[in-house]
Amino acid sequence: MAKIAIFGGTFDPVHWGHVLVAETAASQFGLDRVIWVPDRSPPHKGRPDLASFEQRREMLALAIGDRPDFVISPPSANPSDSSFAIDTLLYLQKLYPGDHGWYWIIGSDALLTLPKWHRCGEIAGLCQWLVAPRPTQGDRETAESGEIGELSEWGDCPGGKPLDSGGDRMQVQANAVGRRVAEQMALLDVEIRWEVLSMPAIEISSSHIRRCYAERIDLRYLVPDVVRAYIVTHQLYQ
Repeated sequence: MAKIAIFGGTFDPVHWGHVLVAETAASQFGLDRVIWVPDRSPPHKGRPDLASFEQRREMLALAIGDRPDFVISPPSANPSDSSFAIDTLLYLQKLYPGDHGWYWIIGSDALLTLPKWHRCGEIAGLCQWLVAPRPTQGDRETAESGEIGELSEWGDCPGGKPLDSGGDRMQVQANAVGRRVAEQMALLDVEIRWEVLSMPAIEISSSHIRRCYAERIDLRYLVPDVVRAYIVTHQLYQ
């Protein structure tokens, strides 16, 4: 049975944090394929200074080009401005027919919103949830509508770097989030399967990267070199 994971996000731009999460999930769970699903038009980020859907897909293709097990979903996977996670999952299951094990890679902060997703009871039982440790921020925008672009986008961070302390605390917190969500879904008579990724919490955000570039701060070590070159060439985030 092939193991296929979905990794949704805005990816504006894709950065090393995204790549590390996907690589950790693939290694830890023996995934055969990770399908990256860039959100077409996240409503809370409709600003002209952001990269277009096509540009985000191109940067993503560059970032994962050396991993044959990493693929980008076709644009038809989320054709509208309000594509729901369940619609994308069902579409991809039709695109990859057969007896596959399905997984969803998600940050622990976004997992907290699962009970509020559209048709949450249906999607919760269709895949196993691979949870990346993330700080839980009560004042951040949440994915209440279940839109693809809000499922895995990292929150804002002042440092833009991996945490070198508190990793165990984040693991404990992520496990607590998983148990809490499992209890909430149980009230809906839905049993979810979830595992926490064995990795430190990554404090890199796309919004921090965009600010850095606008302030002419070097993006080296924040994004893959091919992505950095693309941003410079196309004069993004000015």
